[in-house]
Amino acid sequence: GPPPMLERHSPPPVNAYTLELPAGLIDEGETPAQAALRELLEETGYTGTVDDVSPALAMSPGLTDETIHLVQVSVDLDAAVNANPKQALEDTEDIEVSMVSLRDLKQTLTNHAEGGGVVFAALWWLAMDAK
Repeated sequence: GPPPMLERHSPPPVNAYTLELPAGLIDEGETPAQAALRELLEETGYTGTVDDVSPALAMSPGLTDETIHLVQVSVDLDAAVNANPKQALEDTEDIEVSMVSLRDLKQTLTNHAEGGGVVFAALWWLAMDAK
């Protein structure tokens, strides 16, 4: 499959560099799909099309009522609109974007974790399934 788009940054609650997927809060009146496309554009500069949206998923139901939606988005890297992606980051954000093949994903995540970083759970699951 296509390579996942990874983000490396240091969100204050974690106090470490994380590897994760483009993500953010759903604004009032937005659907999860709309929020995903908005966050993708803001954080990576890329535009895409939504392929699939999960139902609400619990991350740590024993600790919090937080839920997420995983949204699968296709990004046409050959499209003119994606030729020169420009991030629109908030002042508090410093996000590095990279793409890693599914074949290399688990090793990339392992290297990041061994270097003291934190990996988003869904990325690890994706890497385990990509054997």
